[in-house]
Amino acid sequence: MKKLLMFAALVAALASCQSNNKKTVQAEMADTTMDALPIMEVDEVFTGTIPAADGPGIDFVLTLGVTTDGIDTLYTLDMTYLDAAGPGKNQTFTSKGKKNEIHKVVNNKPKKAVKLTPDDGNSPMYFVIVNDTTLRMVNDSTLQETISQSVYDLTKVKN
Repeated sequence: MKKLLMFAALVAALASCQSNNKKTVQAEMADTTMDALPIMEVDEVFTGTIPAADGPGIDFVLTLGVTTDGIDTLYTLDMTYLDAAGPGKNQTFTSKGKKNEIHKVVNNKPKKAVKLTPDDGNSPMYFVIVNDTTLRMVNDSTLQETISQSVYDLTKVKN
């Protein structure tokens, strides 16, 4: 994100330049800058309330971060445990790390999922991609959905 802002500042500075060779300088700078900058995608945010064993639920806010050249991606997951410290007293925990897309065949059907690997060494979390706007939390790397009637879906927030 910092590189994108730096690029925007560089372009603005070049636009204000009044020299005769303005076009040549801009073309040279754009060529070298574009070669150095990675291809980036915009953040996606998903939210939902997941059932909890000891309370009314856990509010999830999952931000799937910038994709750099289609390789490394980052995530931030805020989990707010509702009434964790008593009625009306919620506790929020944040997890950050890398996001990877995985593909598996489950019950003879292809599944596409998101694997969240925390930086702090905790176990990864998995979300099956249901469609363009829904992620569903699943048990583990087997990508098996729970049998219960509870909803484990996170829905994409519109920009």
